[in-house]
Amino acid sequence: MKITRIAVYTVPLTSHLPYYMADAKACETVATTVLQIDTDEGLTGWGEVCPIPRYLPAYDRGVAPAVAALAPVVLGADPVGPEALMARCDSELKGHPYAKSAVDMALWDLTGKAAGLPLYRLVGGRQVDSAPLYHSITCVEPDEMARIAKDAFAQGIR
Repeated sequence: MKITRIAVYTVPLTSHLPYYMADAKACETVATTVLQIDTDEGLTGWGEVCPIPRYLPAYDRGVAPAVAALAPVVLGADPVGPEALMARCDSELKGHPYAKSAVDMALWDLTGKAAGLPLYRLVGGRQVDSAPLYHSITCVEPDEMARIAKDAFAQGIR
């Protein structure tokens, strides 16, 4: 199996309310990047990265150029067994782990599809029946933050 195509899609995700962070930082829209990797056997792998501006050490507009820089290494490569190809990506482009994470995710998606198995089976099997949800609370007045936390708790988020 060989990788024949890489497509990068940028999708703006706008929150229903602005998200306020420390130091008076705010975010209303984040640009998530969705990566599509196609193969000559008709399989498609998907990956995504969604850097939060001024919060995470990642640059949303840097994902597409980083993927373009990796394209000569990725195109034509065998996607199955992602570690080997990701090591070659690391040699080609130092750093930028946030951008490479979308590539890694798409390669693992392809590996699972090629094996006909869900990814969790390939990485050690099911460990738990459910996973906890993460809920971030915006930095607003303390009483409002407490209300948001109580609402989340009432919805089952721990």
